[in-house]
Amino acid sequence: MSRPRPSTCVRAAARAVLWLGLAALFAAPAAAKPSAADARRLLGEPAAPVGEAPVELSADALAGVRAVRTAPGRIPQLMVAVDGEAGALPLPLEHTAVFAELTGYIGRVDVVQTYRNPFAEPIEAVYTFPLPENSAVDDFSMRIADRVIRGEIQKRADAKKIYDAAKAQGHTAALLEQERPNIFTQSVANIAPGESIEVTIRYVQHLTFDAGTYEFVFPMVVGPRFMPGAPTGHGGTGWSPDTDQVSDASRISPPVIGAGLRSGHDIDVEVLVDAGLPVLDLATPTHRVDAHTDADGTLSVRLAEGDRVPNRDFVLRYRVGGDVPQAAAFAAPGPEGEGGVVSLMVQPPQLDVDRLVGQREVIFVVDISGSMSGVPLAQAKAAMRRALRRLAPDDTFNVHTFAGHQAQAFAAPRPANATNLQSALAFIEKAQAGGGTYLADAVQKALSDVGEGRHRYVVFLTDGYVGNERQIFGQAEGLVAERARAGRKARVFGMGIGSSVNRHLIDGLAKAGAGTAMYVGVDESPDRTIDRFYRTIDHPVLTDVRIDWGDLAVQAVEPAILPDLLATAPLVVTAQYTQPGAGVITVRGKLDGKDLALPVEVELPSQPGKVGQWARAVDPRKASALPSLWARERVETLSRRLWRGHDAQAIEQITEIGLKYRLVTAYTSFVAVDRSRVVGDGAPKTVVQPVEVPAGVNPAMAIPAHGVMADKSSGGGYGRGGMVLRGRGMGGGGTGKGFGALSLGTVGRGGGGYGMGTVGGKVSGKKRAAPRVVPGKPIVMGSIDRDIIRRVVRQRRRGVRYCYEKQLQKNPKLQGKLKLKWTIAPDGKVLAVEVVDSTLGDATVEQCITRQVKRWRFPAVKGAGTVVVTYPFAFKPE
Repeated sequence: MSRPRPSTCVRAAARAVLWLGLAALFAAPAAAKPSAADARRLLGEPAAPVGEAPVELSADALAGVRAVRTAPGRIPQLMVAVDGEAGALPLPLEHTAVFAELTGYIGRVDVVQTYRNPFAEPIEAVYTFPLPENSAVDDFSMRIADRVIRGEIQKRADAKKIYDAAKAQGHTAALLEQERPNIFTQSVANIAPGESIEVTIRYVQHLTFDAGTYEFVFPMVVGPRFMPGAPTGHGGTGWSPDTDQVSDASRISPPVIGAGLRSGHDIDVEVLVDAGLPVLDLATPTHRVDAHTDADGTLSVRLAEGDRVPNRDFVLRYRVGGDVPQAAAFAAPGPEGEGGVVSLMVQPPQLDVDRLVGQREVIFVVDISGSMSGVPLAQAKAAMRRALRRLAPDDTFNVHTFAGHQAQAFAAPRPANATNLQSALAFIEKAQAGGGTYLADAVQKALSDVGEGRHRYVVFLTDGYVGNERQIFGQAEGLVAERARAGRKARVFGMGIGSSVNRHLIDGLAKAGAGTAMYVGVDESPDRTIDRFYRTIDHPVLTDVRIDWGDLAVQAVEPAILPDLLATAPLVVTAQYTQPGAGVITVRGKLDGKDLALPVEVELPSQPGKVGQWARAVDPRKASALPSLWARERVETLSRRLWRGHDAQAIEQITEIGLKYRLVTAYTSFVAVDRSRVVGDGAPKTVVQPVEVPAGVNPAMAIPAHGVMADKSSGGGYGRGGMVLRGRGMGGGGTGKGFGALSLGTVGRGGGGYGMGTVGGKVSGKKRAAPRVVPGKPIVMGSIDRDIIRRVVRQRRRGVRYCYEKQLQKNPKLQGKLKLKWTIAPDGKVLAVEVVDSTLGDATVEQCITRQVKRWRFPAVKGAGTVVVTYPFAFKPE
């Protein structure tokens, strides 16, 4: 059922409030009453949705702008009150914990979202969030106190029916739906008053590997997309209506909090790099981290305290010492009755690529839409300055810009001489951001121009904030194929610019155009990315690539059409096998016109738990992820058929794969229901979790937040009796407190007005490094794998850290080691916990940690006995 949009007066009042909030945060104190012109000089025009006039503010409303200021410290937190409550309450999503294990070129990631109901009545929380564009989400569970409910994979429509029925019956339920490969919606119904619920999402993914460097990215926020087309309705909870070009726009446009405010949601990211070889050149260009090596040799990287606002992608890069094999194969059994999956990775040989590069025509297409305003456009310009300098004298080139309209430096590509380069630099330097992201028009222009008959390389520099990705992919793929039929090769490269790029768009555009995807963050130099582009273009290292599987029974190879092997990135191929066996896989192709063959030995295992023996030793955890990774690749291949329009057969095959491999897709969803109790009357109030403005994005260009409380029992809408948005701040690094209020009157009943409060607080104390709790090497006696034990401990370590940090407040020098032993029953419950050894000397911490461990749950092992675990921990105050 579609939800009615808020009235114009409600939206205008909300925009006015949030605009005033921006003024309150950044204006300097003064005695004189400011004018509207003063406010605009400070802030620019108030934000307004397309087609609506900016809000005009009265002199009375502006009177307090310069009188309000904030103390240094945390940004005020957005809070919610309903029906004129005197006290503001926080939003339901309290915390996200991310735990990633990286082994070789595969990552296994657990995402734990903690929701808490601060209200006096049951609620439903709805949160739209990103995951990596190549993630295979293959497990899901919900924890309520000591109860853990594992999610069931269902057809999407069936999962929604189960969820809605459970909600109406008063059962607590959770539903995970995929909107895009990198956008998901989490709904949690009937959260009891004062109760916390944890939802755990697990996925696997291939890491990016380029020129010897591994890269792991965890996205944190869905940036505001441009939704082309005419409105058709409003079926979701987002700020945008659905359109005739983006039919689900309201499901991929979560409310954006106002400028200068926080949602109150923070994030913790911990990454374990278990490479088996020394890790070199660790870099995190986006965040500050604490890094150390655990007792078992694993590198542990964790977000530093004070850098946990979820408003930009987390990026981690590293190299590994030792030689990388030129080709290697890995295999693992799949679901029962499905044979298994084999994965083959081929590294490019070392060549002097610059010597091999021939003539080329390079077209740079720069996004100058509104979302690129500020830092992203500045980064794009810096990238263009280096890119133009790197052109060879024999190259021809052009520079296009696009937003609501298109422009180009020259009518046709020109030689890369000094005069033309200077003209192109002047053209890009004067570009200003503004308007919608009409990327489809830019794709059409860049790939349809005839040019001089040279092979064409098109680079799109954009944040990718559009909702019509499928249309753009199909268009690019068709235009590249059309040029190929005419004997003119074309490749498309996506260069994502910004802190929270739409990687689904960038990667998909590159795949549609047989190119590669690259990224530039707001806090790093674009030089590295531009240099990688020039290493890659024009000369693939290995052409006419094909795989000879020998006598092995292999089918459903992904990708179905093998691309050329480029200069710095490996080729990864996955396939199903229908029968176990051993043999030799041969990779064949042409290298500089000469035939090349690379043989790789492989064993295809038949039994679960057996992962094969290869010419080089492989961590079993790497192989265990292969079935989900193959299924994800297969779904992506089938989804490409949908770029050209509806394909019922492709949808049916995607659904079948999702159900068989427990994979979330556009047509399959996870649902979990706790039927052990009834909460409320089955009509919980819906709270839509707003998201942060992506770092570097001009807040005035982001859609302002509307009301986030909806009364579905009375027909939907934003707010039942009005809402209050309040800011609450904390002194930076210390203990000072203060609060401010940005309040909206009883707009739900036609009320008016808005109020402001001062945002204060004082700073005390000194910032220091976070306390460390370092798990050691466990001893496991029983049938549960040691790596599974480690994973659960890492997930639940936050509770152990809480016990330690709480006592540190009383004894800042508390440190030492603690060794615990616990017994796990066949159903996964912890039967008993005891302290084996301790140098902490603090019984309060030991008892607290023992209680925490007693509540842990491990995977059940059918037909097995108990498992005894001995686990050491080290505690350091900083």
